[in-house]
Amino acid sequence: MTISRRDFLKIGGASCIVAGAGAALAGCSPAGGEAAAPLAETGEAALVGYAPVNFTDEVDILIIGSGYAGLAAAMAPALAGKKIIIAEKQAQIGGDSATSCCFMFANGTELQQAAGNPMTIDEYWEASAEKLSAGWDQYEWFGEWVKGKTYANTRFVDSAINDFGAKFQEPCTEAELPRLFGSVILPADGIGSGGPNILQPIAAKLGELGVETRCGLRATALIKDPEGAVIGCRFEDATSGKMTDIKAAATVLATGGFADNGEMVMEHLPAWANHAQLVHGCIGEGHKMAEAAGAQMFGMDSSFERCNLMGDIPNCTTWGYWTPVVLVLPNGKRFIEEAQSHDAAQAAVDAGYRQWWSIFDQRAFDARAIGHSVEGNIKSHEDVYVKADTLEDLAAGMDVPVDNLKATFARYDELVASGEDADFGKKAWLESLQPPYHALKLNVCRYKTSGGVMCGPNNQVLDMNDEEIPGLYAAGAVALQSFASVSACMSTGYYTGETLAAL
Repeated sequence: MTISRRDFLKIGGASCIVAGAGAALAGCSPAGGEAAAPLAETGEAALVGYAPVNFTDEVDILIIGSGYAGLAAAMAPALAGKKIIIAEKQAQIGGDSATSCCFMFANGTELQQAAGNPMTIDEYWEASAEKLSAGWDQYEWFGEWVKGKTYANTRFVDSAINDFGAKFQEPCTEAELPRLFGSVILPADGIGSGGPNILQPIAAKLGELGVETRCGLRATALIKDPEGAVIGCRFEDATSGKMTDIKAAATVLATGGFADNGEMVMEHLPAWANHAQLVHGCIGEGHKMAEAAGAQMFGMDSSFERCNLMGDIPNCTTWGYWTPVVLVLPNGKRFIEEAQSHDAAQAAVDAGYRQWWSIFDQRAFDARAIGHSVEGNIKSHEDVYVKADTLEDLAAGMDVPVDNLKATFARYDELVASGEDADFGKKAWLESLQPPYHALKLNVCRYKTSGGVMCGPNNQVLDMNDEEIPGLYAAGAVALQSFASVSACMSTGYYTGETLAAL
């Protein structure tokens, strides 16, 4: 299907192609496609360097991004027989999700109930509705939207297992995960194994259902019709540079965050600008395309609480939930409560450092939730791994002051003996470490960003007047309400997919 030059100009010239991921409007240039006809031949005005829209494909649903949000958005529509293309700019599926710890929260799933957790999703919602819906009183529909997303999270897990062959680990017991055991679920091989156990099986089944996944396509601009509805997207082939226009009744942005976009980081999170980047490819193209299409943008700065720095071995940051861990700075001193995953990096920065050490013992290898992750990360990070039978040797291997490290462990053992962590309030796994000691060094990195487009009750992107932008949907880290957590990416993706499956 081709829109003629006259139709293209009637639509509004460059306003038909909405500026997207490139600087200014560069992302919309032909870059290998046919050049625009010379003015002398058409007798009409034209913007130099912009090829007319030329749709080569037409689908029911176009999903931009193949991480958890994008794949989840395809599941229900695929089962309903919708024609779907998933476009991924990287050479393989998964996007940022491929490196995720896959630390997931869910309630009332068949998996959890089969393991003996009697809580239903109805009971969870009744107990949590007020908390989950707080802070959005200006939107009458928000409570129902949160309820829909919450229930969609449960349905995602059930469908992933029953319909798509995803594999999950039997939920942790209270002894294994003291603080969060009732709500946490993990992929079959524990933390960090979401790729082979969840992403790949879902992608494979989607292919069997007729979903076409195209890798190496970078979205550069959304395409609107004369009435302002989004009717597709323009892509650039990462290898050839050729432009491709895909038409869709519904376009879903599942493009992730913007932590790898230095310009956007400087604008919204300037304190992060000089930190290294952990996940490459999260360049905020969905944010920029949506904003250019008139979307309402919100919550992309650090005041929105869910943005966080991380260590460059993200799996390692979670181990303190399942095993005794002691975290120390390069000066050998303890600096934070260890049974958490998102706060250590910022705490290290606040203390004046960009590195810290995670020290653990054999119990980390034996814990089924993290054992696979421990083994794998030691093998892949041998240059920052130390094993020692004494604190003196451990300090030497870590290159930290031995007296400080010994004092830290002496104080920690005192706290363990007293039964109370008076220094940092640690409750779970307040237990002494036993030799041999193991340690991994982590570097502070940019990781997750949050905030972005505001979505409405039907999962459509809202404009500045809180009106839905026809044809445009969003899920995952690009959407304000997802908070860049893997569970929220799955749930908002699946909820969006349910909406589209019903159309």
